[in-house]
Amino acid sequence: MASSSLWLFRRRGGNRLRQRGRSGSPELDSFFLGADGLSMLALSILVVLASGTLSFWLVLGYVLRIARRSGTSADTPSRILILGSRLDPEGRPTPTYRSRLERALQLFERAPKARIFLLGGSTAEGAPTEAAVGAHYLLARGVPEGALVREERSRHTLENLRFSRCAPAASDGQPDALVTSRFHLARSSLLASGLHIPHILCGAEDRWTFRSGEILRLLHEAFLAHWYLVGRTYARWTRNQRMLDQIS
Repeated sequence: MASSSLWLFRRRGGNRLRQRGRSGSPELDSFFLGADGLSMLALSILVVLASGTLSFWLVLGYVLRIARRSGTSADTPSRILILGSRLDPEGRPTPTYRSRLERALQLFERAPKARIFLLGGSTAEGAPTEAAVGAHYLLARGVPEGALVREERSRHTLENLRFSRCAPAASDGQPDALVTSRFHLARSSLLASGLHIPHILCGAEDRWTFRSGEILRLLHEAFLAHWYLVGRTYARWTRNQRMLDQIS
């Protein structure tokens, strides 16, 4: 699933927005920005301008570094979290989503006692949920039904991770294996850390490759990560509990 700010709230009666699906920036399409989100967006842009864009380039460097250096495995995880990703127009997993599912399958083959959490709701009225489609894919690959946990309410990365916390934590204390695409790893890790979810990053792709589409995704992720970091810093400095409750 593509990503958004931490201060996005569901629009009541927003059928038109829900029907727009996940083209472009799905989370921004599907949610409207509350007052906190708009103010933090403005503050984030001001920080970029005041720093002569240096703050943005530092965040972009961090996003790229995590994309390039993260591994693809975890030692016997008890929980494997697959972050959702948009489906194609026919309701099937895209190559991006399939790569996440395949990575989770490889982790499960090495840790068959693990539970796989498929995170992601429906992107449009009447459409299948990302979790359901992902579960169908893994079941067809031989993963037993009992190993799968579907979370079918969330519509963006923060909700993916928040809802995953509702399930019991791993009893052996092992960190969760957090599986997502490489361009998405850095921000996902920031969000998981903010939610106090112990995790190990597992890139869906074997390695980072420089392609024009991936560069655009990195720029988008850096923008959202910068927005989040500015908002988190502001909330902590001002002790704004309302905002902190949304991200922790």
